[in-house]
Amino acid sequence: MRLTVALIVLLVLLFLILIFKKRLRRFFERLFRKRSRAAIHRFRARVERFKLTQKKYIKYQLMKEPAIWQAMEAHEKEHRLSPERTLERVEGYIDEIVPHFNILSYYTFGYRLAHFLLNLVYNVVIDKENFGKLKKIPKDSVVIYIMNHRSNVDYILVAYMLAERISLSYAVGEWARVWPLEYIFKSFGSYFIRRKYREPLYHTVLEKYVQLISKNGITQGIFVEGGLSRDGRLREPKIGLLDYIIRTIQDPAFKRDLVFVPVGINYDRVLEDLNLVREARGAPPEKRGLTKILSGAAVIVTIPRVILRNGFYYIFRGIRKYGYTSVAVGEHVSLRDYVSGLDRDIFSLSADEWKNEVKRFSEHVLARVGRVIPVTPVTFMARALLDDGRTVIPRADLTGRMIEMKEKLVRRDARIVRGKEFVDLMMEKRRLSFEADDRTGELLSFERGIIDMEEMEKTIDLAMEVLSLRKIARTKKDAVVINPKRREILTYYANSIEQLFDT
Repeated sequence: MRLTVALIVLLVLLFLILIFKKRLRRFFERLFRKRSRAAIHRFRARVERFKLTQKKYIKYQLMKEPAIWQAMEAHEKEHRLSPERTLERVEGYIDEIVPHFNILSYYTFGYRLAHFLLNLVYNVVIDKENFGKLKKIPKDSVVIYIMNHRSNVDYILVAYMLAERISLSYAVGEWARVWPLEYIFKSFGSYFIRRKYREPLYHTVLEKYVQLISKNGITQGIFVEGGLSRDGRLREPKIGLLDYIIRTIQDPAFKRDLVFVPVGINYDRVLEDLNLVREARGAPPEKRGLTKILSGAAVIVTIPRVILRNGFYYIFRGIRKYGYTSVAVGEHVSLRDYVSGLDRDIFSLSADEWKNEVKRFSEHVLARVGRVIPVTPVTFMARALLDDGRTVIPRADLTGRMIEMKEKLVRRDARIVRGKEFVDLMMEKRRLSFEADDRTGELLSFERGIIDMEEMEKTIDLAMEVLSLRKIARTKKDAVVINPKRREILTYYANSIEQLFDT
């Protein structure tokens, strides 16, 4: 009897859904639009209209490209395939590459999840004054953010930092093509690329897609190194995507400028650092693939562990995080200005000469990225410890060395990350600046010296919270002792700001 009633109720519900299907669809469409508008207004962010274009229209635009049809003909001849099989292959590539951006996924689910996870694991420092540089970018420009690649967390961190300004479309590697990451990244507007896949047909489709979104003003984020840094230093740039983007200005109908913004990312603790350092040391060839899988898995494994640990500490002792993380931007590079400043027409060069010019441009932008990488407490102290050369360094000597290093960083306009722990010191510095005319030079210099010393002492304390927890260094009386077995990890963090000290 109960089963019969349940079936009747189910049939009635299905009947009602069929009758009111159109009304329900319209209701949910209106609800989605309302929530989407509310999310955009809350963040005051700019979302390009083309990002909301349906995939079938993008596919139609791509299939109009003569270059894709020429590549299909060449593929058919080389592999002796029928036109139908080749067309099916191209449509598969388009489905794989093209995302399906969802405003609510990005600005509601994505932002809230990023806010929760990032602030649980790190002290996230947002420098709004630094982001003011983005206001200098001409409004009609197509913006490409060029970033260094420290961790798989970079995707979340940069999108979170820039959420109030723009929604980023990332070029994401095949490591994320697993459920549910693939669906999540595509709903955030990211497109997938096969980094070591050499088939000409695939690269023609990818090139035309990248140029299509560039022509339509989509803001992109590119990790120009092509992979995570294994030793902490910047890697050689990969020119593939930049090559495709730069060629966009060859289209006579494209009148806008392409603007490249250098973005520096740094952490006091990179979740994958042990796997990366192990690979830099020289993992056997047969284990390199496993190392890369472990590098990505480290994030997935570590974050839940941190959540559980911090839940325990929150109840009994207070949350212990993995130190600071931050993002900084530099002055943008206009592609049209860069090209006009060259002594030759790069678009008339041979293939090899063209590649050399693209590589030179990518190195130019990457050098700017290196100059804006934030100096976090751990990276600052790691550099000071290694520069000293000793295993046991008196704290007074370390403080003095870091004050000297800071003067050099300030002269180079480097961004030293200071969180809420430094607020009182920064206010004291501002007070001295206002009172500079009322004080003698010697007294002003003395007071500034005291503040610098307190700032470096605070930096050492914050760095040691992370380093001692990981047994990389420890405090013994009035000295800092480096663990020789973990010196290479210290080197990894010191290398991240190496370019700021290069003469």
